[in-house]
Amino acid sequence: MDTFLAFVGSFFSSLWGFIKLGLMGFFSVISTFVYMILDGLLTVVTLFVTSLDLSALVFTQYAQWTNLPPQAIYLVNQLALPQCASLIAGAMIVRLLLNLIPAAVTRV
Repeated sequence: MDTFLAFVGSFFSSLWGFIKLGLMGFFSVISTFVYMILDGLLTVVTLFVTSLDLSALVFTQYAQWTNLPPQAIYLVNQLALPQCASLIAGAMIVRLLLNLIPAAVTRV
């Protein structure tokens, strides 16, 4: 009788180990899939934000409208201040988009 109880105990212990292993594998696949989707989405958003470099054109039009001298417009464009403002605005947009992801999902 003890042999039978030991067999049943070890069988269910092994079965529980296989179930846990299967569930861990399933959740690993699901988390990898979600990571790939979010990584692709954020890559597309980043590429979209960085491809919109209209800052120098907008600044030049604005500076000509406010009658800045051409030397000042040239200096500001050579110092890349409009691109700097664009980069900061893009970083703020990405940060705001990252805040849309709930905190419960990001805590591991």
